[in-house]
Amino acid sequence: MNQTECTLRHSDCYHAARDRECWNCSRNTNHNKVELSDNYITVVNKVTELYDYLAGSALPKGVECWQPKMSKKHAFDVIWFLQEITHCLPDHIEQCQGCDGLFDTDCEGCHFDDQYDLDGETLPEKYWGHWCDNCIPCTDAVLG
Repeated sequence: MNQTECTLRHSDCYHAARDRECWNCSRNTNHNKVELSDNYITVVNKVTELYDYLAGSALPKGVECWQPKMSKKHAFDVIWFLQEITHCLPDHIEQCQGCDGLFDTDCEGCHFDDQYDLDGETLPEKYWGHWCDNCIPCTDAVLG
C-alpha cells in the first residue's frame, strides 16, 4: 500500500489516500474493519503533544506557529484545567511526580496520598501524588 504524508496536518500522520480527514475518526480507525489502525494515536500521546507544545519542546514536523515556553508544571496546569474545568480532555492522564512525564492512569502508575497506610503510619507528604510505573517509590525504604 502506498503511504503518503497527510496534507491536512503536517506531522507523523500517514494515510493511504490524501482525501482522508485527519481531524476526525478516520485518522484513528479503519472504517472498513472498525478497529484501530496502525495510524492510531493514543489519548496519552495526544495530551503529551499538547504538553510538549506548552512547555516549548520541538513542534511536530511541518508545524510552524508561536509556541509558549511554560515550565512543565505550568504546562500541566493548563492540561488539568482542560480536564477538570472544561472537560475537553480526559482526566485519566496525569503527570508523574518523579519524572514529570505524562502517563495514562487507566493503564499504569499509582496515586499516593494521606490515606495510604504504612503499618499504621501515614505516608510522608513528599511521596503524595501520581507516579508512573518507572518512578513508583519503594514504600519499604520509607519505613526503614
